[in-house]
Amino acid sequence: MEPGPTNNENLERLIAEQKKRIEALERNITEADRTVQQYKDEWSALYDQHKELREMNTRLEHDYESLRLQKGGFGFKMLMISGFAGTVVAVLLCFAYIKLKPKETHLVAFRQFQRENLFNYELAISRGQFDDVEKSLDLNLERPEYQAIYPEIEFTRNIVEAAKRRCAGK
Repeated sequence: MEPGPTNNENLERLIAEQKKRIEALERNITEADRTVQQYKDEWSALYDQHKELREMNTRLEHDYESLRLQKGGFGFKMLMISGFAGTVVAVLLCFAYIKLKPKETHLVAFRQFQRENLFNYELAISRGQFDDVEKSLDLNLERPEYQAIYPEIEFTRNIVEAAKRRCAGK
């Protein structure tokens, strides 16, 4: 049997092992302290960066809000101006259409006939000068610009003849 280590040797070996463990633990604690400090520094940098980003975000939101208000005011003004301009243009186009639209030859001829002759015919009929009205109507039937209203002139002539017969019969 081999002699085993003595208690003293065992104790020294245990103490040496414990010292190694303590040194390893101290190294681990030192490493952990360094890691903690590194994470604190990173966190502080991220917090500062986050703070800057929040300030930038707040500044951008404020700038956007002021720009939106400015653009909104401009948009409303432009809406009012374009609405007014559109109304003016629409009125001018309606006026131009009414004045410049192609007119029917029948309507134009009848209005011209009416302007030229209505008053004279009324006056002559009221004085009993039916023959003068009939002669004028016959002349107007021959005018080329009144060919479109030939039936109306003929109708007027028939009415004048009827009025002449009625007055002659009295």
